[in-house]
Amino acid sequence: MESIKVKKFSKIGLILVPFLASCSQGDISSAFSVKVKNSADGGTGEQVFEISLPPQYTGWKLKKYPSEWIENGEGQAVLLGAASIAPGESMSLELVPPEQVINSNVKDRAHAELSVRTGGEWQDAAYHAEGFSFEEITSFTSPPQLTDHSYFLRYEGPGWESDQIGYRLYLDWRNAIDVFVKANDSVVLPEVGQDGYESYHNLSSWGGDALKVGKSLGVGALGRLIEKETQDSSTQTVMHFQHVENTQYQLVSNSQLRAEFEVDYEGWSSSDVKADSIDVTTHYRIDAFDPTTHISVSVSEPSDNIVAGLVAHDGMQVIKAERGEWGVIATWGAQSILADNDNLGLALVYRLDQVEKIFEGEHDHLALFKPLTALDYKILAVWPKRSSDIQTTKQFEDYLVNKLKAYNQPLTVVD
Repeated sequence: MESIKVKKFSKIGLILVPFLASCSQGDISSAFSVKVKNSADGGTGEQVFEISLPPQYTGWKLKKYPSEWIENGEGQAVLLGAASIAPGESMSLELVPPEQVINSNVKDRAHAELSVRTGGEWQDAAYHAEGFSFEEITSFTSPPQLTDHSYFLRYEGPGWESDQIGYRLYLDWRNAIDVFVKANDSVVLPEVGQDGYESYHNLSSWGGDALKVGKSLGVGALGRLIEKETQDSSTQTVMHFQHVENTQYQLVSNSQLRAEFEVDYEGWSSSDVKADSIDVTTHYRIDAFDPTTHISVSVSEPSDNIVAGLVAHDGMQVIKAERGEWGVIATWGAQSILADNDNLGLALVYRLDQVEKIFEGEHDHLALFKPLTALDYKILAVWPKRSSDIQTTKQFEDYLVNKLKAYNQPLTVVD
């Protein structure tokens, strides 16, 4: 399977900071600082941010805080940093040459991957092989026979994680997003599913697959809202990706503080008639120290029936909140399948100016998007067994409001 060149896409929710003033070559032997500010209306907690530096400082890093160099969506080399700054406060962060970095060993806290099974052959819609052997790849085009439980993709699609939580996307007609809860902050996905398709459904030392997705979209996956005609009435239902001509995966970046990938769908329609066929690109980004997945969607033609869904399990507490440019629909309760009375918090975060309405569907809480060609939204999951300060519905609601503050007012680098 031949890999194609890794492409770079613009990041979601980032502040594109100005370049620092140029310094003469005679100055670059000395350490200097950048000021990072959190708005008085911002959120608390550690955040990842970008620092743009003049070319002569390429390779320099934050002396005492996690940092690493990446190439951003505009093809520029930028420094990623991470810090926790109280709302209304600012902090001067010292930059030094690489050999002077104290916190040189940045722990790997973000990861994205896709692996295909090897050593076997296709028999109709299932891949058969002796044992389980997988190869990690950076690009992939779905074969037409790929469907649910084909046993070809390790844990059935792309996976991504921060040190807080993990997710997977079913890369077949279901196109739903599932949740991997994590028992520690290490990168765990490369070991998940190496022994087959059953063990990760059980709680283990690293965590487990916690969510019952069923017929829903899971946590924030896309669908198409259609009218389902019966003999006596018409009801609305959600089509997943039953009708799509081509699906492609591409890894974008996989660094220690950030991981990104994209999935392209060509010819996605809500029926086999293909009257409303569109091309869609979804771009996923996750940063260290944060369970949030930032999702951007590019649509070839405006469509008035695109939705994102949040699985609606019976008996859950439903949370709704709005702040600034963002709103959230979330659920809290015993919706983890790993143990009895195992709570899980799930959230779908959306731009208020991009969503027509929030409503209850057959299997999901749904956000119906306006007919736009560019959409931004976010998802997150919280497992209270990892988050000791989030144990109740009220604490989860407070956590989400704090997240909305951070989404509206992220950390910025100032002159």
